[in-house]
Amino acid sequence: MFTEHFILGAGGHGKVILDAYIRDGRSFRLFDGDPSRAGKHLLGHEIEFQPALTELPSYGHLAIGENAVRRQLLTLLQSHVLGWFTVVHPHSSIATSAKVAEGCFIAARAVIGPDSIIGRSTIVNHGAVVDHDCQVGECCHVAPNATLGGGVRLDDEVLVGSGAVILPGIRIGKGARIGAGAVVTRDAPAGATLIGVPAKVSL
Repeated sequence: MFTEHFILGAGGHGKVILDAYIRDGRSFRLFDGDPSRAGKHLLGHEIEFQPALTELPSYGHLAIGENAVRRQLLTLLQSHVLGWFTVVHPHSSIATSAKVAEGCFIAARAVIGPDSIIGRSTIVNHGAVVDHDCQVGECCHVAPNATLGGGVRLDDEVLVGSGAVILPGIRIGKGARIGAGAVVTRDAPAGATLIGVPAKVSL
């Protein structure tokens, strides 16, 4: 078994992950499940077709933007890897009292406030703000320039679209999707899609 780290996903989100990760100069292999990408290069690194599960390196990062796909891969690969490493861009800001679980990505200019908790394999993208005392579940995506006010709670697999704002103390149910630019002023149920200002459930 290979001992170096691996990154799985060589699309647009993979490029962003790679840009942050290569700054540390660590050894890794870059995989993708699309055979048409094999042999090509991403930011100067060769893309390999995803190997058999038993041949994966020990620690990986899922560089895939879709929450549900990351969840599926976490389940599929859990018995084949030792763990997931978090990638933090050096131009992000994480409070010393915040907790960021394994497999997360914290992008450039993202802010994680004091006593906030970020669940496993969650993305806090460029310029996003997760303010104090927030609880963000596993496999969520807080998209570029989105803002979670203090004490917001996101259950697992929530997508908060670019530029959306969730007011303090709001809870968003599992798998909900908040549209770009929406302003959420009340709790949202699991699986809901919310759009607009103020945000309403889209039927």
